Amino acid sequence: MKEDAKFRHGHIYDHGEYNMPHAFDNAWLVFDQKQYQKFVEEKESGKLRYNKLFDKMINATSVSELADKMNVPAKNLTATINQFNEFAKNGKDLEFGRATDSMDEISTNKLYALKLAPAVLNTQGGAEHNEKAEILNNNDQPISHLYSAGEMGGMCVNRYQGGGNLAECLIFGKIAGEQAAKMKSDTQEVKLENAVPSVNDLIAGDKIDNIELGPDQYVGSTEAGIGGRIVVRVTYKDKKIKNVEVLENHETEGIGAVAIQKLPDEIVKANSTEIDAVSGASTTTRAVEEAVNKAIKKAK
Repeated sequence: MKEDAKFRHGHIYDHGEYNMPHAFDNAWLVFDQKQYQKFVEEKESGKLRYNKLFDKMINATSVSELADKMNVPAKNLTATINQFNEFAKNGKDLEFGRATDSMDEISTNKLYALKLAPAVLNTQGGAEHNEKAEILNNNDQPISHLYSAGEMGGMCVNRYQGGGNLAECLIFGKIAGEQAAKMKSDTQEVKLENAVPSVNDLIAGDKIDNIELGPDQYVGSTEAGIGGRIVVRVTYKDKKIKNVEVLENHETEGIGAVAIQKLPDEIVKANSTEIDAVSGASTTTRAVEEAVNKAIKKAK
């Protein structure tokens, strides 16, 4: 397979989509002395990711000897190595399109191989909870005010459920929310001003009135963001939007948060909130536009 391809949760990017790679019964990683030495250097520097790597290696002084130990046809292994070396030498991988700067010709003076097995990484286990979604301590007693749902302490231990996790998220998420909302006899008063850190340097919690405003600056806010509230400070003069600053947002990392970085400049450049939505972040775009419009309305 294309070893330098992007991957997502067990799927390899191939021809425009992410596919599950074939799980071959007899798959091997084959390399030479140069690559072996790189593994040695990683081990010595503490950067080797798999501590049992050297214990599971086999080695040989010829392709035919290695093929015999791998239980594969020597003719096929020879052809594969020759093809790989040809691609590396010519600078073009005609089989998978792999970047050839990551390919180095394999020397057959001494060869190594490592048996591979297909696997998918997934988070399972975690703290156990009861039917009320209450997390239990080591004595199977509920820990006050602590709840969990979904894969965290899921009922299917050591099993990958696939879409079944969604059911646990929905059902126990609802149960956890209901239990957390109930009044408790051991509830303690907490001063949030001291307990909760500031959202950022410009705004803290609900204290929008504390935002410093210069000449021709106005604040607008909305609860329409994907993550909740978005607060902006707009510099507006002579019917022109001079500057837009997003002071608070809780948008999704990698999606809405990326749009937040682009939208202020687009609004200033167009001198309007009638701009194209950022792809994949239309809700965030509309929320920012709404907050900016509310700020502009405060201008005299």
